[in-house]
Amino acid sequence: MQNRTFRADDRLNQINDRDDMWGPLLFLRPERHQVMTPRRVLAICALLGLFYGTLGNVVIGLMARTGVGYRPPAFLMPCLLTAMYFVCSQLSLVGAWNRRARLLSRRLDWAELTGRPVAPPRDDQQAAE
Repeated sequence: MQNRTFRADDRLNQINDRDDMWGPLLFLRPERHQVMTPRRVLAICALLGLFYGTLGNVVIGLMARTGVGYRPPAFLMPCLLTAMYFVCSQLSLVGAWNRRARLLSRRLDWAELTGRPVAPPRDDQQAAE
């Protein structure tokens, strides 16, 4: 694990492991050894996209009432934000999470197969929890 190619994963997983970063969506966070599926990521992104897209629609609606500019369809902002959140999360946080989850899953499987206890996490992993 120390010779990993992706050094930024440790930093990204520190963000992923913080409960306050998940806010009310904490119930959607999987266990550390479980892979984050595209379905789960899409659910998270859809919740965020719908909420912030609706707020964006309110702001655009208020601006349109004052006579400034064009008012797009109501579904456009939530759909665009959901798609942007999904793509950005797949390229950053989800990739780091899934690489760590696969590694932890292999370690747990190996420990179960051999009957050896799992090694305790390093200091930098404990700080992330």
